[in-house]
Amino acid sequence: MDELPLLRLQADKAIGLLASIVDSSDDAIVSKTLEGVITSWNKGAERLFGYTAKEAVGQPISMIIPLDRRDEETRILVRLRQGEPIDHFDTVRLRKDGTKVEISLSISPVRDAAGKIIGASKIARDITGRKRIERELHESEQRFRTLADALDTQVQFRTQELRRRNAEILQQSDQLRDLSGRLMFAQDEERRRIARELHDSAGQHLAALGMGLARIEDDAKCDPARLSKSIKDAQDLIQDLTQEIRTTSYLLHPPMLDDSGLSSALRWYIDGLAERSGLSIELNIPDSLERLAPEVELAIFRLVQECLTNIHRHSGSKTAVIRIARESDKIYAEVQDHGKGISQERLAEIQSQGVGVGIRGMRERVRQSHGELTVDSNALGTKITAIFPAETLGAKRHGIA
Repeated sequence: MDELPLLRLQADKAIGLLASIVDSSDDAIVSKTLEGVITSWNKGAERLFGYTAKEAVGQPISMIIPLDRRDEETRILVRLRQGEPIDHFDTVRLRKDGTKVEISLSISPVRDAAGKIIGASKIARDITGRKRIERELHESEQRFRTLADALDTQVQFRTQELRRRNAEILQQSDQLRDLSGRLMFAQDEERRRIARELHDSAGQHLAALGMGLARIEDDAKCDPARLSKSIKDAQDLIQDLTQEIRTTSYLLHPPMLDDSGLSSALRWYIDGLAERSGLSIELNIPDSLERLAPEVELAIFRLVQECLTNIHRHSGSKTAVIRIARESDKIYAEVQDHGKGISQERLAEIQSQGVGVGIRGMRERVRQSHGELTVDSNALGTKITAIFPAETLGAKRHGIA
C-alpha cells in the first residue's frame, strides 16, 4: 500500500517536469482535440501567436489559420485520425494582431491509456527568418541567372560583332591590296603615257633639232646665205620642245595651281585639252571663290582632270560641263557629260565598291580631303559630284576649322 502513493508522487513529478519543459520551450507547443479545439498552449505559443493561454485554450485552432488555408486543417485531422504523424510541414498562420507568420509544424497524434487517438500535439517553429533568407537566395539566383543570360547574350552579340568587323577588316584589307595593285598599275600606265609623249613629241623635236643643227653646220661651210633660215628653224624647234616639256610638267603638277589658285589652273588646263581633243568644255566657277586648302584645290583639279580624260576616251560625249560652287560650309565640284552613260550593273558596282582604277583613285583622293564622291549615270550621260568641307586657305593657315 505504501508503494502506490510513492509511484503516484513520482508520476506527478515526471508530469510536472514534462509540463515545465514544454512551458519553457522556445517553440510553440499546442495540443488540441480531434475536433480542433485547443486544450493546451505554452509560453512559446504565447510569444509566437500573441494569445495568452487563457485566451487560447478552449478556442478552435482555426483562429490562427488564414481563411485560404482552412483546408489544410481538414487534411491534417484526417491524417491524425488515421494515426499518421506530420513532420516539418511549412505553412502560414495568423498572429493576434492579424499579421502572418511563417512556421514549420510537426504534429503527432495523442492516444489515451487504451491506445485510442483522442487528440493531437503540435510543435510550431518560427521560420520567418529562414524563409526570408530562402527568398533572398532565390531572388539572388534569379538575378544571377538573368545577369548570366544577359551576359551570355551580350557575349554572343559581341562575338558576332567582332566576327563581322573582322570580316569587314579582311574585306577592306583585300580591297586595299587590290586598290594598291591597281594604283601601281595606274602609276605605271601614267609613266608609260608620259614616256610615250616625251618619245613621240619631245623625241621627235630633238631629232629634228639634231638634223637642223647638222644643216646649220653644213650651211656654215657651204652656203652662208642659208645659215640664217636654218638657225631660225632650230629656234622654232627649241620653242616647240620647250612648250611640250612645259605642258607635260604642268600636267604632272601645275604650278599655276599653287601660284594663282584653282580657277586659273582649271581654265589653263581646259583650254589646252579643248584645243587638243576638240571637246567643248564649259566651266562655271564663281569669281568670288576664295582660295581653298591646298589639298582640296589639288583634289578638285585631279578630279576634273580624271573626269575629262574619261569623257574624252570613253563617253562619246562632245561636251562637258564643270561646276564649282560654295554653299555655307561645303564646296561642290561637279563634272557632267552627255555621253552614252554607264550601264546599271556597272553603276551599281561603282556605287557600292568604287571599282575601276579611275573611280577608286578619285574616291580615295576625295576621301583623303574629308570629302564624299557620288556617281550618277543614265542614258543621257554621267555626273560625278564631290563634296568637301569648305576650308579656305586663310583658315588653313591660321589653324581654323
